[in-house]
Amino acid sequence: MGIHRWRLASPLALATALVLVACGGSQGATPPTQTGALNLGVIAPFTGPAAEFGTLLTAPCLAATDLINASGGVLGHQVNCTSIDDTGDPADAVPNVTRAIATTSNFDFAIGLESNTAATTVPLVNNAKIPFFTTNGLVSFTKNNFPYYYRVTPGDDANGAAFAVWAVQQGYKNAAIVFQNNIGSEGNLPGLNAAMPKLGGKVGINLTIPADSASYSSEVARVIAAKPDVLIWSADPQTTATFLANYKSLNNGVLPPMVTATDSLTPDFFNAVTKVVGVDYVTKQIWLVGSYFDQTTPAFNTYKNALLADAKTKDIAPVLSTVGPPAGAYDGINIMALAMIMAKTTVGSYYNSYILQVVSPKSGATVVGNYADGKAALAAGKSIQYVGVLGKPAFDQYHNSAGEFDANKFNADGSATQVGTISGSQVLQLLG
Repeated sequence: MGIHRWRLASPLALATALVLVACGGSQGATPPTQTGALNLGVIAPFTGPAAEFGTLLTAPCLAATDLINASGGVLGHQVNCTSIDDTGDPADAVPNVTRAIATTSNFDFAIGLESNTAATTVPLVNNAKIPFFTTNGLVSFTKNNFPYYYRVTPGDDANGAAFAVWAVQQGYKNAAIVFQNNIGSEGNLPGLNAAMPKLGGKVGINLTIPADSASYSSEVARVIAAKPDVLIWSADPQTTATFLANYKSLNNGVLPPMVTATDSLTPDFFNAVTKVVGVDYVTKQIWLVGSYFDQTTPAFNTYKNALLADAKTKDIAPVLSTVGPPAGAYDGINIMALAMIMAKTTVGSYYNSYILQVVSPKSGATVVGNYADGKAALAAGKSIQYVGVLGKPAFDQYHNSAGEFDANKFNADGSATQVGTISGSQVLQLLG
């Protein structure tokens, strides 16, 4: 789900000090204990133009914590989802996240930290020694020095290369790249530009457009003049709707097919675009590419059923069943909770070193795909390997795990269906 530059002064130092005091100071021989419920921070935009992402990232938190709490919690603690509004703006994210770190009791793990604000929020949370699974795709984090950082979805450059692979597989060779001017969208460009010529295609035109303009007629005219056979696209719902409405008007009702990211598998995108270009185009001519996961596994079924069982998430369960970053957040919550059990403490500075142990292959390990099974296996004295909704995490030295890719299409009711897969190794080769 697709940033920036800030000096971090005394608020960060204060926040870090408060967290260390709450956690019992530096790590010693006996793991510290806590009382009361644990707070799982969902760091995402809950206000502003990208507010829908807050809803989409809260859903996997609710699914995971519903199951964790139904299984007795973590080391006797119930878990709450705590919304932390980064507004999608780095300027607002810093004070909001700093305040949450300083004032939230038992703030022991986090998810979110999306692309628009990750450059400023990741250092804050890492320095507070709070383990977190991020949904950002920034290439700058492909190599990083943050020990509390984990990512189980691909970087934006890999997503861009996957867009190119899918477009060429469909027979398209002359792409018009049109991206909104935000860090999450533009991060796809290096991979896309590198992959397209290697696959025998070309980029006929490459445009960056502002968000939510009243009209894009001049930009559309330039795209039409390039005669593309596919539109590789990344923008918010309203920008997309306006651009396509202008395109349809200026090109005698004819629109090129579109390849975009699974970040757009949202009700807002479906409704806004359908309103201006119709269901037929949206369901037949738009492909949405992102992280692949197998929808036939027990881990997936547990995830989907938990979404359907909660009144707060059941309506968006069909959409979330095909979108990688929320599923990665759900897996991350389970992994962190199981690491707490292994470490016999909920304090991040202690259990962080157990996270890789939860997912690493080992002889004789019991493979688990949900929290309850993992907890039971650990209680029985068994070693475990967590294989979740996104499959087997394979973290590199920077705590990144990319996996495979898939392509999806909208259904007429706004849900989505997987229609193909893309090799992760092929994508990485194109980036080499």
